[in-house]
Amino acid sequence: MTDSSSFAYSVLTRLLDYYGSHGITAKLADPDEDAPYASLLIRFEEIGSRNDSLLLEISFIPGLEEAEKEGVYLMQTFAVLRDKTAPASYESLLHACAALNLTLPLGAFGVSENGGALYFKHNAMLRREWLESEQGLQQLDRMNGLVLHQLHQFIDQLVQ
Repeated sequence: MTDSSSFAYSVLTRLLDYYGSHGITAKLADPDEDAPYASLLIRFEEIGSRNDSLLLEISFIPGLEEAEKEGVYLMQTFAVLRDKTAPASYESLLHACAALNLTLPLGAFGVSENGGALYFKHNAMLRREWLESEQGLQQLDRMNGLVLHQLHQFIDQLVQ
């Protein structure tokens, strides 16, 4: 494990412990062939009026060694709302995502090509010193709370 990947892993581990101390179940996924980076996975239930279940994946984008040498890390929060999109709905869903994205304070909704996934994604550029602090973990939790609020607020509109 490189210094940058071990630092990212330590931040995710501290975030896992933080959520555990607040009664939120999460787990750490180690790197594998499909995802060559560690991720913190948090499952949320009862999202939207249909009480959907969503997996929020938090990870650090690998391959940014130059930035990391300067103490800068890129964290990504990602959630798949639906695995597939009906081809007939693809274009209207793209337009709905674009319209919603103009109003979001954080992140963006998107649709993968060719009937792919409907997703939400947010990236944040963060300094190492901030990530090492307890206040940094609390702010990450607040940011994730806003992401969760947006998912809860807009999932029904997008999934219909």
